[in-house]
Amino acid sequence: MEVIFRTQQLLRCYEESARAIQRWGPEVARKFITRIKQLHAIADFQQAYSLRAMGLHPLKGARKGELSIMLAGRWRLIVTKGESEESVIIEEVSNHYDD
Repeated sequence: MEVIFRTQQLLRCYEESARAIQRWGPEVARKFITRIKQLHAIADFQQAYSLRAMGLHPLKGARKGELSIMLAGRWRLIVTKGESEESVIIEEVSNHYDD
């Protein structure tokens, strides 16, 4: 799948693990990089839904149209579908409950 990053900062966190660790801590950073690699390795969203460990699910309310992928604890990777089923846009990493 083609992975597109909404911001340069997200791309840099993927490319430089030290930057991701500084931003989110080691556990979340490791899962962030792992999830991006998993997205690269699959063909489309149908395969992403079949990977139970990802916990991919659509969001509701004000976040309708976005999807959530589990990272660690309450941390989630927020994504949207790209122009095709074979592309995904990485929107943000967020604390699920904004503690």
